[in-house]
Amino acid sequence: MMEGPDPTASLASHRYDVLEKENKANVDEIQRLRALLAANNVPCEPASSKKFTLQPRRRTTRQSSAAEPANNKPLPHLPTEIQLRILSHALTSLNPIIDPFYKPRRDNVTKKEWVRSKINLQFLLTCKSFQVEGMRFIFARNEFIFTQAAALENFAKFSQDLRATVKHVTLRVVGRYYDQVAGRRDLTGNIDYHPQVDTLMMPIVARPPGMNKDKGIQAYCWEQVADFLKALQMPIPASAFRPKLLPSLESMRLDLVNFCDHLPYGGYQFGSIVRWHLGQIVDELIITGAPDADQEDFFSNEEKLLHQIVRDEGLVGSAGPIFVSVPGSLRPLKKYGIVQQVIRADKAPSFKSAKRLIHPDGGEAPESFYPPGRTIWKWTSESLNNSAKKWIEFDRRSGHPADEIDMGSDMWSDVSIDD
Repeated sequence: MMEGPDPTASLASHRYDVLEKENKANVDEIQRLRALLAANNVPCEPASSKKFTLQPRRRTTRQSSAAEPANNKPLPHLPTEIQLRILSHALTSLNPIIDPFYKPRRDNVTKKEWVRSKINLQFLLTCKSFQVEGMRFIFARNEFIFTQAAALENFAKFSQDLRATVKHVTLRVVGRYYDQVAGRRDLTGNIDYHPQVDTLMMPIVARPPGMNKDKGIQAYCWEQVADFLKALQMPIPASAFRPKLLPSLESMRLDLVNFCDHLPYGGYQFGSIVRWHLGQIVDELIITGAPDADQEDFFSNEEKLLHQIVRDEGLVGSAGPIFVSVPGSLRPLKKYGIVQQVIRADKAPSFKSAKRLIHPDGGEAPESFYPPGRTIWKWTSESLNNSAKKWIEFDRRSGHPADEIDMGSDMWSDVSIDD
């Protein structure tokens, strides 16, 4: 019904050259401004002994006010701890921030997400100290959702100290399709996209000039996933070692939107990125909306390939789609349970000296009824509707939850999961 993407280089692969040009332009501008200051005998370097500190704001003395004390005393000075606490509340969003420091696309968000209030970035313009401390709060205390690979690439402009505070991230990949003319097409396949979606009417974009294929519907879905995975690496020359964009990342959710069930195999788009460049970067991965390659299998082939970015004894989950495109925005769909599995955990460690798992929020893992080394505990949530976490026990050999398996039977005696 449709073809895969053209074998052309992705725009994300050129982001190193773009950043290099921007950096050169900034350096040239700094040199021009320094020359201008020097021509007017204005020092351009601050005194080395001067430090940025939180100073009390003083009322201007140009005009005296009736409410101002006669001796023109400064306004009361708040302690630094109080100022930082106010700054923390002002720069902490109750909802995830979508495409931070980048212009969001209306068709990649829901109507509710589009009208949500933003954080008070004006605090960063108050002074240098507020800017430095405020950026730390933004990165450490907020949850981020990226709907564009370019927005994720833009994170490379910030220092590693800020990026290292991000522990969880959500990547929302809204699949795009191309045809001769723009419009909407029925892409409903043999398997229902979601119980709430009777007909999968997808928005089709007019094929831009220069693409190799000139007839039929063309899918760009899995190549978009490849763009996001490339953006998780720092934009440095390919010959050098590429550090991770988010070096302290612990968990990630990958929301696939508009991925119909008759897409051509797309693993070749990001297989080499996962295996040879990105590597194992998270302890927990949840994928929603991936098309089913085989109803007898829990995971599609592309999902199994994406499991490679999860560390050994890590947890992967699969769930149905939670969004679908409608004219001008996304429509949220009902969320169901998660099919979870621990991967590459069949090699039991030395339990004679191993200590029991302890989680900062969940405390110590419960006692197991099974022989030592047969199961492993994970502090996680089993539903997308409820973020509350609890201890869940998994069978090491099969990777599935222990309460779903008869440990006493011979059925699972030789089961081993190889991802």
